[in-house]
Amino acid sequence: MMFWILAAILIAIASGFVLLPVWRERRKSGNWSVPGIAAIAALVPATLGLYLHVTTWSEQPQREAMLPAVEEMVAGLAERLQQNPNDVDGWMILGQSYIALGRYPEARDALRQAWQRSPAPDDELRLALGEAEALADRQSLVGEAGELFETVLANDPGNAKALWYGGLSALLSGKAETARQRWSKLLELDPPEAVAQVLREQLVQLGGRVAAQPDTPGSSDTEAATPALRLRISVAEHLRAQLDQSSSLFIFARSREGGPPVAVVRHPAATLPGEFSLGDENAMIPGRSLQDFDVLTVVARVSASGQPTAQSGDLFGDILFEPAPQTQLIDLVIDEVVP
Repeated sequence: MMFWILAAILIAIASGFVLLPVWRERRKSGNWSVPGIAAIAALVPATLGLYLHVTTWSEQPQREAMLPAVEEMVAGLAERLQQNPNDVDGWMILGQSYIALGRYPEARDALRQAWQRSPAPDDELRLALGEAEALADRQSLVGEAGELFETVLANDPGNAKALWYGGLSALLSGKAETARQRWSKLLELDPPEAVAQVLREQLVQLGGRVAAQPDTPGSSDTEAATPALRLRISVAEHLRAQLDQSSSLFIFARSREGGPPVAVVRHPAATLPGEFSLGDENAMIPGRSLQDFDVLTVVARVSASGQPTAQSGDLFGDILFEPAPQTQLIDLVIDEVVP
């Protein structure tokens, strides 16, 4: 259960990173950015991949040993369902397993099997199928998937996942006020701070008013808004010819000892060279702070595939950083290539 909660949180964060510029383009030109909308859908599997795979840039024996076992279990379940196709719960588990593995068309097919065999589909199945439909085909958010989330919201107006996807569906359908209302309600449900930050930023872009956050002892508004790290990122001269402007730039910090990323941001590679910030507002796990670590490894990687996991040919650079109470501007040069 914790995995699915965390996965939903990360999906919300990642989609938010792209949704803001897409909405700005809409307000500026009057038209939706098709590449931007496509990027929203692409970021969802990227986010899950980031959580599951990006722990270090080196070999990860434990992960590599674990994934084949998971694949084998999923394959075994799929085979069993061929012998017992009326097992609705089995199709549900298979569909959600495929989502976790990033196999979205197969997840959609499995959950459709569950839907067809369920005498009375409930909201849990509607949410799972709607998510799989949206991940497999972004256009379904203004079609079948959107309708499923609408039904869930009619039955359960406070459902967090339906509020998120329902807001995204509304925005893509040109119903900005509906999106604003749904995300305002989601914010009122007191989500983790990482999600709340994305929602607040989006609501501002949608013309909504966001209540000020209560002060914590010993903090000030200025301190809360100050990033812990400012980076001036450039590309080494010998690699500039290899920089694809359409690629994605991932910037993240993790403990020097390894483990999941503490904070992460994504930008278009076209923003290089430039200045970027990374702070607690970009935290991947609520309650974790860059200040909790004596030393962090900060990595900037240009991904030609748009995926957060390192692939051969990606450009990257890293540094060791010691967090300090004051904001620091440090240089990071992308000067290596993933073999």
